[in-house]
Amino acid sequence: MKNMKLWRYSGIFLVATGILHTIVALIMGKDAFLEIIRDGVINVTSASQDCMRAFAVWFFICGIFIILLGQVLHYYIKKEQKPAPLFFGYSLLIFSIFGCLIEPGSGFWLFIPQALIIIFAKRRA
Repeated sequence: MKNMKLWRYSGIFLVATGILHTIVALIMGKDAFLEIIRDGVINVTSASQDCMRAFAVWFFICGIFIILLGQVLHYYIKKEQKPAPLFFGYSLLIFSIFGCLIEPGSGFWLFIPQALIIIFAKRRA
């Protein structure tokens, strides 16, 4: 069987995770986003507002950031034709383990296989 080199898709996996995160943010925060739109979008998550609005916005923004990070990683991999730097794999692994410990029922576990793909690909390279 031909070696698939999963590391070539590391950026795509991260983009997919970000898209999933953003979709979940929109679904879970639907009511908060409708309130934000209804109230005019500007300064609607200030301290005097419901904290669920701020949570919904940050949940959404984190998803967008994961997508952007995945796009940068994908660009790097295509340009350099090599796996992501080893420090990125270990950083992603530490981030995901820490997230899983704090919030076991979350999607932080999705980053663990992605981190391992980067780490093991770099070791073989």
